Amino acid sequence: MRALPPFSRLVTDAMTRRGLGLRELCRQAKLDPSFLSKVLTGKRNPPAEEEVLRRMAAVLETDAVELFVAAGRIPAEWKSLTSNPELLRRVDAMASSGASRLPIMPPLKAPAPRSSAPLPYVRKPFNEELL
Repeated sequence: MRALPPFSRLVTDAMTRRGLGLRELCRQAKLDPSFLSKVLTGKRNPPAEEEVLRRMAAVLETDAVELFVAAGRIPAEWKSLTSNPELLRRVDAMASSGASRLPIMPPLKAPAPRSSAPLPYVRKPFNEELL
């Protein structure tokens, strides 16, 4: 038996933890069950759209960044790494020095699914310890 890709393992573990089946996850996250089934069996790549990954993270009550990483994607708020060489150098220096020395940051939570009345979204300030 072949090992599941990291994205599939993360999603199936979260589904089990939450007691969600494939169809219920897809209904709540507004996804096509056939597509997600193929993703979870490794026949298709994980979704590339940030909004889809955030909806999945919210339904699964899991860390959105962890889901992004497992899908091989970078959250939009990290795009400044590609346009700011100094920031990228500093992150690279920290990562190269050993993962055990990286500062611990709280996980980025996906925004809660929207109801008919929009909820205020409060963004936490940028953690400058990373720099």
